[in-house]
Amino acid sequence: MKKLIVYDCDGVLFNSKKAVLAYYDYVCEKFNLPKIDRNNEDMVNMAMMKTNEEILSILTDSKEKLNEMLDFAKKMNFTKFLDLMEPEEHLIETLEKLKENNFKLAIFTNRGYSLHYLLSHFNIDSYFHFKVTSLDVQKAKPHPEGLFKIFDYFSLKPENTIYIGDSETDYMAAKASMTPFIGYKKKFEDSIFMSRHDEIFKYI
Repeated sequence: MKKLIVYDCDGVLFNSKKAVLAYYDYVCEKFNLPKIDRNNEDMVNMAMMKTNEEILSILTDSKEKLNEMLDFAKKMNFTKFLDLMEPEEHLIETLEKLKENNFKLAIFTNRGYSLHYLLSHFNIDSYFHFKVTSLDVQKAKPHPEGLFKIFDYFSLKPENTIYIGDSETDYMAAKASMTPFIGYKKKFEDSIFMSRHDEIFKYI
């Protein structure tokens, strides 16, 4: 019996590709840097799974410019891109049903400052008892530190948990912590595959 369900954010709770790429376009315009090439699949995928600092450090070789960009990003409000975020289908009704059945819900994401007002904007913040962002850990995903923080908070073990993610970093964090993993819209080696949120009830 599972008691705790941990979600990644981007690509799982939300289809956020348009918003994330628009955000990096905005930063690149501000600092006169080339925008992320939409035809560069590896770079687009990295933008969706790595921390803000990791992506910005790829966009420039200048340490001085990187520090300026990080300071700019810290002060900038992501809310201007929220209308480009799209909640995944069947998400809200699934969260509601999980809440009614007393499951503990958490988020472990490499997103930073913007997570909290993103959840508030879509009125789903109250469903989650605990959230861990890249700012709450010393080592972001694929390191499992965030999952261990979540286990400690709920006083639960990995075997009582399911982590739902869509990226290699999610899968590696789950594997490193021996947490059962569900690949959302993507299959990862020996993991369970789930194409819609309401399928979670088959596995808990």
